[in-house]
Parts: sequence; C-alpha cells; structure tokens
Amino acid sequence: MKLLLKSLLRPAYARVREMLREPEEPPADLPFDNRYPWLGATFEKLMRDPAASKKPAYIWGVLQGVALGKVLGLKQVSVIEFGVAGGAGLLALEHIAATVEQLIDIRINVYGFDTGKGLPKPKDYRDCPNIWIGEGQFPMDQEKLRSRLQRASLKLGPVGEMLPDFLKSAPAPVAFVSVDVDLYSSTMEVFELFNADNDRLLPRVLCYFDDIIGLTYSDFNGERLAINEFNASHRNRKLSPLYGLKFFVPQKYRTWAWPELFYFMHIHDHPLYNEPDEALKPMFMDVESNVTGWQPSTPERVG
Repeated sequence: MKLLLKSLLRPAYARVREMLREPEEPPADLPFDNRYPWLGATFEKLMRDPAASKKPAYIWGVLQGVALGKVLGLKQVSVIEFGVAGGAGLLALEHIAATVEQLIDIRINVYGFDTGKGLPKPKDYRDCPNIWIGEGQFPMDQEKLRSRLQRASLKLGPVGEMLPDFLKSAPAPVAFVSVDVDLYSSTMEVFELFNADNDRLLPRVLCYFDDIIGLTYSDFNGERLAINEFNASHRNRKLSPLYGLKFFVPQKYRTWAWPELFYFMHIHDHPLYNEPDEALKPMFMDVESNVTGWQPSTPERVG
C-alpha cells in the first residue's frame, strides 16, 4: 500500500519541486538573434521592469516582431495597438518599444487606434452582444491619456476610416499588432491593414488577439470568425496560430494564457518572405548534436 501511495504521489511531488525551483538567470552575454534563446532571455529581463511587466504579451510581441525586422535589415518598424480603451496597454507598449529599441538598435514607431468613445454598438450575433452589451463600453479619457503618452501616436475615430489615411502616410513596416477591438465587425475593419502594400508590412506580422478564448467565443463569432473569413477570402495572405509557443517561452510562463493568443499574418507573396529569419541560421549538427550556423551577408534594407 505504501509503495502504491508513493508511486501515485511521486509525479505530483516532482511538479511541486519544479515550481519551487529558483529560476536560472538568463545569460548576460547572449548575442541578439530572432531565436528563442535570445527572445526568452530578453523577455525575462524585461519582465523585471514593472512598467513593462504589466503586459507580458506585448513584451513578447515586440521582441519577436521587431527582431524579424532587424534580421531583415530594416532601419525602423511599427507596432500597433488596436483598441486602446483607457490607455494602460498603449503606455506599456510605448515603454516596451523604447526599451527594445535601445537593446537592438532599430527605430520602433508606436501607434494606438481607438474610437475614443468606447465600443460601437454590436450589429448582430457575430459581434457577441451577449458579452458586449451596448454602445460606449470602455470610453477613453483622452486628455488624461495624452498627458501620459511619451512617443505613441494616438489615432482616434472609427478604425475603418482611420486606416486608409494612416497607410497613405507611409508608416514603417508593421512588425507587431495587438487586436483588442472585441467585435467581429471592428476586427474586420482592422484587417484592412493586412490588405496594405507589401512595403507597409513585414513578411510575417506577429499578431496578438485578446478575445479568442473563454466565455462564448467560437469560430463562428467575434475575432475568430473574422480570422476565418479573412483567410477564406485571401489566397496569399493567411492568419495562422503560432502553434505551441507555450513550449518555447520561459518555463514559468507556459501555463499563462497569453502564449495561446498569438498568430502570424503570413504574406506569402512578400518579396522578403523567403529571406532567412534568423541572423545565425542553424546549418550543421555534429554527432554530439552541437549545432553551428551560417551568417548571411544580406545588405541592409531601408525601412
């Protein structure tokens, strides 16, 4: 009986020991690359920053999205929050962007899109009116937010009306997007961004969708329905989940929800789509599984 009890308790005991284990300090001299060792180590460093750690998904999104732009030789990129509400997320995003900009020497332009007046009125079942009960939820104190912003550009108005002028202004290629507009109809307006010319987007744009799990979200309403309809109507531009990200983020974050909320916008006909997306691409492996890489000599491109 004792042996049986021990065998049953051993896995649980091992899990508790792992949870209580002191985390390893990330290497201080790990060189930059768009690979998980650098992304994970740098993510953990930024998580020790109270202003950044309010939005761990934004830390990861900016790091991985911007790192691709850097590897591709761009001078600058853009990151966007769609759905600013009170502004806490945009404040965190601009702080994270400023920090990452210094870490990897690339200019990061920050934008926030919002109606400024709260959510529009749901149009039908696709907008999940059982969750978003009416017009005006989550309004913005515009004066207060503007007084706090340091570098982000706030774009106020219906997103479908704001995006065309934004794209005409020739922003740097978009590297990371957070979509938190809640409604199916608003998400479809956001997706006009992904119809932009190739020079306005990276070949793979990292996307974070805030409202796709839990509650009554499904493949037939809300942001998931918008994703499905976009994919069905586009041949060379596809939104796909970033499968299994939770297995590649630092171990203590693998049970958090945010790694499950990332997608890539794949732009298959983008002229840079087939370029190497790591500076030191693994190329050789010896009998001891030691991996060495190849350093591309791609000239810098102007972003």
